[in-house]
Amino acid sequence: MQQDNQNDAYAEALAEAAKLLELAQAQLQRARARSPEEFVERTDLLAKRAFELKVKSDWLRCLSQGKIRFSDRQSSDRRFGIDRRLVRMQKVLLSIA
Repeated sequence: MQQDNQNDAYAEALAEAAKLLELAQAQLQRARARSPEEFVERTDLLAKRAFELKVKSDWLRCLSQGKIRFSDRQSSDRRFGIDRRLVRMQKVLLSIA
């Protein structure tokens, strides 16, 4: 029973973190649109990391609630600047939504 309460509190905190990260993503896009040219690349990097953190927090929330299994994850590949596991994680999350 106590474990369920801990998981619920954990999932709730992760859901709140995901909401805040989504807001941060929107603000970063807004900042990018207004940024001087020399800061566009850095702002893009921040937006990518916010996206990664949001997907990972959603992933952990669903994992803690038993909606997905840890084995649904794939290996890392950073050739394109975003952890490619995130694409797979996001597809799994969208399939259960």
